Amino acid sequence: MTTIFAIVPTFHPEADVIPRLRSLRAQVDRLVVVDDGSGPSADAVLSALDGIADRVVRSPDNRGIAAALNSGIRLALDAGADFVLTVDQDSDLPDGYVGVALDIFERANPVTRIGMVVVDAVNGRPAIPPWRSPEGFGLVPEAIQTGALIHASVLRTAGLLDERLFIDCVDTEFCLRAREAGFRIAVASGTDIQHSIGRRAPLRPFGVPVRHDDGRIATYQYHSPFRRYYIARNNIDLVLTYGPRHPRWALQVAKRETGGMVVSMVSGPQRLRQVLAILTGTAHGLIRRRGPMPKWLSRLVH
Repeated sequence: MTTIFAIVPTFHPEADVIPRLRSLRAQVDRLVVVDDGSGPSADAVLSALDGIADRVVRSPDNRGIAAALNSGIRLALDAGADFVLTVDQDSDLPDGYVGVALDIFERANPVTRIGMVVVDAVNGRPAIPPWRSPEGFGLVPEAIQTGALIHASVLRTAGLLDERLFIDCVDTEFCLRAREAGFRIAVASGTDIQHSIGRRAPLRPFGVPVRHDDGRIATYQYHSPFRRYYIARNNIDLVLTYGPRHPRWALQVAKRETGGMVVSMVSGPQRLRQVLAILTGTAHGLIRRRGPMPKWLSRLVH
């Protein structure tokens, strides 16, 4: 009998996570919640989750999403899980998603060697355009970790998530490593996950607003200086590590992330903090520094 464990990392969770995880619990055999050092402020919500999850693990410190996920994954593997489903606290999986993903595993032939099944779209927007497997499944080179159904053999062969990255690019690195171990990533065609991806900010380079033809101010995907540090550092780290073996991927990353960093530095909000975070992250990526952000930088960018 197939056993599926869902692993949900939390960090200062709000009450809306309770119905979300109740719905998720109906699709899996076991649900493990790993709180990443939220502290007493999360007591009420985590106590409520005790009645939904099979286990709630609380870390005394904030160790990053990779470490939180790994804590749950180890529990799942030790308990004999066949599959691990990773889901963020702010993600809503569609009803029947796990069944759709399992069907892909069941229909895939040994040659395709599918190791992960991921969502087709996020908030209605299609993910990376796939290519096709012999069975006609869409295959992608990488995907976000929320909604990823991972076969246990991938985790036992390729290893767990890289905790040294702390946050950001954790899923990309795992996908690259899984592919190098011979596994492929398939898309659950037609599935759409609702996932919070942060806020959008007005596009105002050096304070001058950029407007659409109808007069509306253009916007861009905003990430805090804290996040921008990790995005810059970890992307550079991964390009240096995997770029020589995956040059096309490395060029795509460089093109995508360079634009985002430039916009953050010239448009703001918090332009000076963005500049400090991105430049420091870039330097740390080049010298291959990993782990949590230095405390001195954390004080300056928060």
